[in-house]
Parts: sequence; C-alpha cells; structure tokens
Amino acid sequence: MLKKIADSELEVMRILWRGGRPLSFAEIKTAIESKTDWKKSTIQTLLGRLRDKGIICTHNHYVTLYSPNVSEEEYVKNEGQNFIDKLFDGNAMKLVTALCRNGQLDENDVDELKAFFTMGGESK
Repeated sequence: MLKKIADSELEVMRILWRGGRPLSFAEIKTAIESKTDWKKSTIQTLLGRLRDKGIICTHNHYVTLYSPNVSEEEYVKNEGQNFIDKLFDGNAMKLVTALCRNGQLDENDVDELKAFFTMGGESK
C-alpha cells in the first residue's frame, strides 16, 4: 500500500513524473518556483519527506538526482480507489451516479464514457 502523499508533496511528484528522467535539485527548484513562492528549505523538506516515505529515491552522481519510485498511474489508481472506498463504499458506480446527478458530467462526458465501454476500455 502506498503511503499518503500530501498536496505539497504531490506538486514535487508532478515535476518528477513529467521530467521523465532523474532530476537535480536545481531543476526541481526551477520548476516549482515557476508555480509557487516556496523557498529552498521548503523544497528540501518535501524531498526529504518523500524519500523517507520511499516514494522517491536519490542517485548520487556529480549532483544528487531525484526520481520517483511510484509511477503517476500507480498513484492515481491507488488514490482513486481510496477515494471510492472512503466516499462511496467501494462502489465506483455510486461515484458516476453522483457526478451525473450533480451535473458534473455533461453530454460529451457521457458519450465518451459510452465509447470507452463500447471499445472495451480503450481510451481514445
């Protein structure tokens, strides 16, 4: 089971996932600074927490490189299931029903879902 990733840690993970390769602290810092006003110490703390949880690992070359131990797909799947378990008693259909009833799925969304299931679960 994956350990919980805090929202601030998730920002770091998104950078690592989109990087597609191990990233240096400087690369992570540059990417985060374009979105937040976090200081160097905050970023270092977040990286340390993620490493301590086993979510990322470090590689020491000329500089320390950071890479994810968990794929974005794996994380999304796990968090999605946790969300469904917690709020909908593990029943994904209850989630879809709630989205429809609350007007959060429009006709295009419903059409895409129909196409998805018609094609056997293959996305467009």
